[in-house]
Amino acid sequence: MALLCATSLVFAQNSTQTALLQHGDVITTFYGADAFADAYNAAASTGDIITLSSGTFNAHNLGKAITLRGVGCVSDDELNTLPTIIAGDFQTWNSYAPAVLTVEGIFFDGIITVNGQSSPVFIRCNINEIKWGSDGSSAGMYDAEFINCRIRLFKNDNLNNTTFRNCAVFSCGSELTDPSSCTIQAYNSYIWLADVHQNLSAYNSIIGGSRMEGMSVAYNCISWGSVLEACSHHNCWVFDQIPDVFETFDGVYFHYVWETEPFILKGEVAAQCLGLDGTQVGINGGNMPYSARPTYMTTYRTTVDQHSNPDGKLNVHIEVVE
Repeated sequence: MALLCATSLVFAQNSTQTALLQHGDVITTFYGADAFADAYNAAASTGDIITLSSGTFNAHNLGKAITLRGVGCVSDDELNTLPTIIAGDFQTWNSYAPAVLTVEGIFFDGIITVNGQSSPVFIRCNINEIKWGSDGSSAGMYDAEFINCRIRLFKNDNLNNTTFRNCAVFSCGSELTDPSSCTIQAYNSYIWLADVHQNLSAYNSIIGGSRMEGMSVAYNCISWGSVLEACSHHNCWVFDQIPDVFETFDGVYFHYVWETEPFILKGEVAAQCLGLDGTQVGINGGNMPYSARPTYMTTYRTTVDQHSNPDGKLNVHIEVVE
C-alpha cells in the first residue's frame, strides 16, 4: 500500500467519497456524493482521468471521452476494499471520436441509456442494465467492448458489433422485430439469450435460453436445449440442464446472484469442454480469465487535515492499493 499526498483549495471534512480528476500533471480532488459529477463537469472533453474511491456516487450523464476508474465492482476481502457504486440512471454518448470512453472497476446500479456511442470500453464492471435510447434516434452504440464484466440486462437494440470477452450476460435480448443487424461476438463468456439472436458469433462460450439462428455461429461452445439447432456450430457440446454444467448454478431463472455467480464448471466438464486455445470454455478460460479486481492502483482511503497549511490549503492524504 502506498501513500500519496495532494492539496486542495476546498475546505472539506473526511469523506469516504472522493473523486480525483487528473488533467495532465494536475490532480484536483472532489468530495461527497456529487464528487463524480463535479469532477466530470470540470474535466476536459477528451483525455482526462477520473478515479473514484469506494462509496456510492450520484449518477451523471457521460458525453466526454474520458477514462473513469473505480476501486472495483464488488467487495474485495483480501484487499479490504468496498466497491465503487454509481447510483441512478444516466445517458451516455460520445462525439469526440477517435477518443473513446473507457470505464473500469465500477458497479452501475441503474440503467445506462446509450444515445450514440462509438468504441467504448468497459472493463471489470457490474452493470445492472444497458440499452439503446428510446427516443427513436438512429444513434446507437457501435464497436463496444466489454471485458470481465457482468451485465444483468443487455438490450441489444441498435447496439451493434458488441464484443464480450470473459463476460457474464444474464439476459441478452432485443425488442426489435429484426435484430439481425445487432451483431455480437462473444469470447469465453456466459450469455443467456432472452430472445432469438440472428447474428451472434460465439467462441469458447456457454449459451443458454433462446435460439441462435440466421447468421449466428458457435465454435467450441456449451449449450443446452435447442439453442444451437438452427445455426451453424462446430465442436460444441449440448447438456440437458444447467446443473449438469456448473458446480453451484441451480438452473432456475432468477435463482442466481448475478453480481457474484462464479460459473465454476464441474471437473469433468472443464476437462472435456476445451476452447479453441485448449483452455476451458466459459468466463474462467482463455487468456484473460474473469477477475473483478482492477489492474491499476485504487484509492483505499482518503483523509483531509483539519487545519490548513501556511498557504491556506488543506492537505489531502490518499492511500492507494497497488
